[in-house]
Amino acid sequence: MSLYPGHRRGEPEHNFDLTIISYAHSSGPLLVPENPNRVKLLYSVRDVPNPPNLLRKKHTGMSRRLQKEIFLSKEGKARLAQILENTESKMVEMMEDYSRAPTPDVATEADLYAPKESPRELVVGIMCEEGRHRSVALAEELAKLITKRPRWTVNVQHRDLGEVESSEEDRDEDEGERERSVSPTWERRSTKVAKQKDKEKKKMLGRKIGSFIDEEL
Repeated sequence: MSLYPGHRRGEPEHNFDLTIISYAHSSGPLLVPENPNRVKLLYSVRDVPNPPNLLRKKHTGMSRRLQKEIFLSKEGKARLAQILENTESKMVEMMEDYSRAPTPDVATEADLYAPKESPRELVVGIMCEEGRHRSVALAEELAKLITKRPRWTVNVQHRDLGEVESSEEDRDEDEGERERSVSPTWERRSTKVAKQKDKEKKKMLGRKIGSFIDEEL
């Protein structure tokens, strides 16, 4: 008995893959090897307004602050909605095609030797100019909004993002608040150090005075 409509006996439960890849126009096209099991959808989001320059210098598209800025624009919202709708439609289409394909126990000889296969991998490429802000933000948000389907695994890759320190990129609080949250601890440590140094100075001064008195006597 199949677990889901179209699920074939003996095959793993998760037999479809969605891979979302952000990349930079300035670094060249996204090279996805041709494969009968693979379908690709490529989008440019360079028409989506960039966040302010100062925000882009401090954050990448992994930052929730930068993501909010992008999706405040009507262009950002509309582009995300379009990519989401197209991706979900293609996922449903792939599942329907796969469920209609003949299984070995009911296939004719012609079906068994037919070269065409039903695609089971969907690649969605999202491009902006540098591959660090708009495309990354849309790729991350798309992965969150995709309808969860039991037969699909979803992966997100950022081709041109490079290494990002999550401790800096993922925090939402204002920098001033971060400084205030850290400064009390720093002040307590500084006070302790200062007191300790004062004690040491007093001890040294006491030793010098004592030594001076001994010499006079």
